[in-house]
Amino acid sequence: MKACHHCHVTIESTLIIGTTTLCPSCGKPLHSCFNCRFYSPGSYHDCLEGIEEYIEEKTEPNYCDAFMLGEYSKEEQKKKTDAKARAEAFFNF
Repeated sequence: MKACHHCHVTIESTLIIGTTTLCPSCGKPLHSCFNCRFYSPGSYHDCLEGIEEYIEEKTEPNYCDAFMLGEYSKEEQKKKTDAKARAEAFFNF
C-alpha cells in the first residue's frame, strides 16, 4: 500500500503528488526522497534510479523527475527493527 514514510498513513492512489503536496495526516511533504520507492541509503546519491543531482535534504520536497511514492508494509518495518536489534546485540550497545 502506498503510504507516507513519516506517519505510515495510506495515501489514496488517485492523489496527484506534486512538489508542494503534503500528507493529509502529518503535514510532511510527500514528494521527498524518504517517500520515494527508489530511495536506497548507501546507493549512489541514495537513489536506485542513479539521479545525477545530489539531494541533501531527504525529508524536504524536491523536483526529482524519478519520484514515485513508495510503499509501506509492517513486515518491512519489522525486518528493519529486527536487523537493528541484531546489530546492536552483536556490537553490545
